[in-house]
Amino acid sequence: MQPNRARFFFDWGSGLCLWAANDATRGRYGYPIDHHDLGLPADLVDEIDRLEAWRNTALNWNYPPDPGPWRESECEAFNAAVVATFDELQEALGPQWELIYENDELYEDLDLDRYLADPAGFRR
Repeated sequence: MQPNRARFFFDWGSGLCLWAANDATRGRYGYPIDHHDLGLPADLVDEIDRLEAWRNTALNWNYPPDPGPWRESECEAFNAAVVATFDELQEALGPQWELIYENDELYEDLDLDRYLADPAGFRR
C-alpha cells in the first residue's frame, strides 16, 4: 500500500490546508483533503480553522493585488503559528503520512504605508 502523501499550504478562502500529493492519497481522501475527516484532535482541527480564518484577513479582498492590512509583526506571528501547527499535524497523523511543507510565508507589503495614505489613488 502506497503511503499517504500530502502538500501543506493554505489557499485563500478554501478553508483547507492539505492537498493530496499522490494517487493513493487522492483515492483515499480526495483533493483537497478535508482535515475535518481525518480523526485529528479537536483542538488541532480548531487551530487549523483559526489559522485559515486569520490568514484570510491578510488579503485585500476589495482588490487583491493591492497591499493587505498586515504589518510585519502580524505576519511573523502568523508564520510561526503555521510552522507550529504543521509540526503538530505531522505528529498527529503519524509515520504513515508524509507532509510536504509548501506554505508561503507572509510579509508586510512594502507599499502598505503608501496605500494607506491614499487607497483610492494608489497605483503600483
